[in-house]
Amino acid sequence: MLVAVDQRARADIVSALREKGFEPILMPPAPELAIGVSSHTDMLLFVGFGRLFCHASYYVSNKELIDRICKEGGLELTLSSECFTDKYPSDVLFNACLLKDFVICNKKTVSSLILASAKDNGYTIIDVPQGYTKCSVCIASDGAILTADTAIAKACKAHNIDVLEIHEGYVSLPPYNFGFIGGASGTYGNEVYFCGNIDLHPDAKQIKEFIQKHGKTAVCLSQSQLQDVGSLFFI
Repeated sequence: MLVAVDQRARADIVSALREKGFEPILMPPAPELAIGVSSHTDMLLFVGFGRLFCHASYYVSNKELIDRICKEGGLELTLSSECFTDKYPSDVLFNACLLKDFVICNKKTVSSLILASAKDNGYTIIDVPQGYTKCSVCIASDGAILTADTAIAKACKAHNIDVLEIHEGYVSLPPYNFGFIGGASGTYGNEVYFCGNIDLHPDAKQIKEFIQKHGKTAVCLSQSQLQDVGSLFFI
């Protein structure tokens, strides 16, 4: 099982993933993106509907790596030639959150290829103001998320998704003031993995209880502060 993660994820996080039996794939940066998020998987890729979406320029530079992810994940490749820069909203083409029946995203900023594929596959789009959607959402189950973004929370609740609203911050993302809970986590099987110690978050008790309520266990990959690594993508 591969797990795609920012190449700048702390060494203890990467080691812990290996100890859990995963093979970390350290994502190279996209020169088009801001340095702080240039290696973030949720800025570089979207995986859903049996496909991997990424920008054509990133594929040209990282063809072997992307081809391997597609092969091991049984994914078809879809390449975008849309404007891809470090200026919002051109940096969030692939920043969308996939649940069982929904795609949470800002319809104005996400790639049109993702929107079209979601429609073709019968998914409901939950349109939110936040372009950094995947960064902002930690998936607890197919029908449950946790987020500090009130607009995302409101939109998801309207679609009967169970939402735990948490405090903003308490996640490291240099050079920014803070990162986001979605970018510091990833879900596989019956476990929600956190890139850091969730007990250092002020809502730790509620987070662990919420995850347990949905049949999963919170797993800390480090004893240090949570680090936003652009989400963990399990392939």
